[in-house]
This record gives sequence, C-alpha cells and structure tokens, in this order.
Amino acid sequence: MPEVKRHNNQLLILLELLFLFFIIALFRLLFVPLSTSITTVLIVWLLLVFASYLVGEFESIARINYGLTARSQAAFALTYLAYSGLTAIWPSCEPLNVKFFLALWFYLTFLEPLVGLIFRYSFPQRCVLITDFNSNKTGLLRWWGFDCVQVVPINQLQSWLKENTDRFGRARDFYIVVVDITDPETEHLTSALAARYFIDFIGISSFRMFSYLFGPHPRRIGPFGNDGIARRLKRIVDLIISITLLIVLAPFLLVVALIIKLTTPGPVFYRHRRLGRNMQEFSLLKFRTMFQDADKLLEKILEQDPEKKAEFEKTFKLKNDPRVTPVGRWLRRTSIDELPQLLNVVVGHMSLVGPRPIVEKEIPYYEDYSLLLFRVPPGVAGLWQISGRTDLSYEERVRLDTRYVREWSLLGDLAIILKTVPVILSRRGAY
Repeated sequence: MPEVKRHNNQLLILLELLFLFFIIALFRLLFVPLSTSITTVLIVWLLLVFASYLVGEFESIARINYGLTARSQAAFALTYLAYSGLTAIWPSCEPLNVKFFLALWFYLTFLEPLVGLIFRYSFPQRCVLITDFNSNKTGLLRWWGFDCVQVVPINQLQSWLKENTDRFGRARDFYIVVVDITDPETEHLTSALAARYFIDFIGISSFRMFSYLFGPHPRRIGPFGNDGIARRLKRIVDLIISITLLIVLAPFLLVVALIIKLTTPGPVFYRHRRLGRNMQEFSLLKFRTMFQDADKLLEKILEQDPEKKAEFEKTFKLKNDPRVTPVGRWLRRTSIDELPQLLNVVVGHMSLVGPRPIVEKEIPYYEDYSLLLFRVPPGVAGLWQISGRTDLSYEERVRLDTRYVREWSLLGDLAIILKTVPVILSRRGAY
C-alpha cells in the first residue's frame, strides 16, 4: 500500500475561515454601506469562529461542516446574541441591521456547505475505507474530503488491522481509517477494536448528498472519539494563552535567540522527534542548549562512563550533562528553552497541559504500565512537572502521566497551569 502522508489539516481550516472573513466583509459593505471600521468584521468573525468551535462545528476530521444542522444554527444564534450584547456595552461594536445577519445566515446554511465541498474535494486526506465494495460510496468519499487508497471488506477489518499495525497498535503507512457505519453493528465492532489501536477511526453513517446540509457528518469513533465541550474549551484556552504569550514575549524571545546565535555556533532552535497523539511523530521545538554534534558526543560519553550510561538509561537525561552550553544551562534552569513549544501548541501538536512528550525508545517503559497517554496530545507542562520533574523516578513519571489522562478535567488543567509558575521559579528538578 502506498505511504499515506499527513497534511496540515489546520491550515486548510484556516484558509476556509479566511474566506468566511471575506464574505462577512462583503456583506457589511453591501448591507451597512456607511460603515468604515474593519473592527466590526473582525469581531463578528471571531465570535462566529469561537461559537462554531464551541458547539462542535469543527469536530469532524473532515473540517468545517456548516449547513441546516442544529450545531450550525446554534453557532449562528450564539454569534448574533453575543454581538447584540456587545453593541450595548462596547462603542467599537457598531449596530448591524437585520439584512446583514439574514445574509450571513443564508450563506452559512446554504452556500458555505458548497464552499466546504470545494475545499474538501480539492485538498483530500488519504485514507483506508472499511466497507463493502460499493463503488458509489468510494466515489462520494472524495466529497467528504477523503482520498481512498485502499478498500477493505468489513468482515476482514479485525485481521487487516492486525496485519497492518505493530505490536503497539500503531500504523506506519496510514493514520485515517474511514468506516462505513450505515449498519449500527459495524460501529459497535469498530468502537471495540479502536481501543486497541492508535489510529483515527472516522465513521460515516450516510453517503447521501443531502447529508452535507442536514447531517449526519463524519465523526471520530472509539476512545476519545467525542471530545465534548470541555475538550474543545481546553483547545480554546491553549490557543488564547499560547498566542498571547508569543506576542507578549516576542521581544524577549528575539533577545534569547540572538544570545544563542552569538555565543555558540549552530542553529537557534533544536528540533527533536517526539511522539504525540496516536504515536504520530512531530518535531518538538526548543531553544538549543547543547553544543553542535551533541548526539555523537553522547555516544562517546556513554561508552566511556558506565555511571552516566546507567543514569541515562534510567531517566533518558544526565544531571551534569557536559554537552550543555553555559547559556543552555541557564536556559534549562529557568525553563526558557521550552518556550518555543508554544508554537507546537498553536499548530496542534501539543497542549499546554498533558503527558510528557516521549521518544520512541521510551514506549516499552509505558507499555508495561499503560499506553493511555497516546490518546491525547502531550503537554508543555503537566502533572509530572509540578510533582518534581526530573527528580522523580521514571516509574513515578509514567504513573503520573497515566493518572493525568484517566482523571483529566478542565479545572485540573487550570490548577496545573497556576502551579507551574512557582515550580519554574523554584527551579526544582530542572537541569
């Protein structure tokens, strides 16, 4: 089977949302011709995007799904009510007439689905389809935003998964499996199997064209399939805090980058391959804190020093690491080296709070305990960080990561964020 490559789905969502921004600006010019402020357009757009995400309009992996669904109508109603409230208390919000909102409602309900079809058809995500060999379903799949590279019969799903995944339940050649769940029994079977594999299982219960307007739309099935409003709020908090910090800290980050560049040869940033949700690899960003060729130097250190080799095999870190530069030691002590990970949060590879992002070699340590951490994105901070960081034993870190996923709550995340600041200032466990 040809390799299935992941493309940046969030970039495509952004493009579609930018087109929506243009439509809102056009409606304002047509129906509020005396208006000259772009602030109105921006506020309406932001409110609509926020409301849409909150009610689950972006929940499907097939990207945005407006239309005659309850979620679309709820998103529009929340936007209308929120903007009406803002006009009463905020002078920057100019009143918008009924014609503007009627035009916006008509676009979201009847025209935006057509725009969505064009985006999906033009930028499909490659997938494996689990169904019968009905060619009509395979063809219509493209309009849902999927390019089918292989069709597997439903009665062979279990054996096919075993043959195409490793012992951890991870697939190397694909990451999306679309399942025809027009038969409810197929969904029950898939839900049971999905718990054993680290793949996105997407269920489609209707392949008819009117489903683009009325639903139902594609949705994740299996563990953490329906994230719910709390998980969506978590993502909103991630974006707001990360983008705000990046803007506020931009001058400081520039100074740090210059110091690194001027003090030691080599790149400013260090990219390290880590495992994220569903064991998918991503490049974790950090400020470079080591000398060049640090990996080769590590091999020599471990060959020549048995004690350091034992320490590294136990914790995957060295407390007094000779590879770390003088500036890098300070960056590590203050955790400033981890600030570029805010970019990982913005693009969706990570969350502000979550399990530790681990490397491939660490999987066996978690396998003996639990692989539950791979059901969610890893975090910049987490329960492990406020509980001692690298002063903890490896077993304690594994236990805390698993506990976090099992007991997750939005309030728990907020508590960890608040506790992270004093932990960083204390420098406990940072080296």
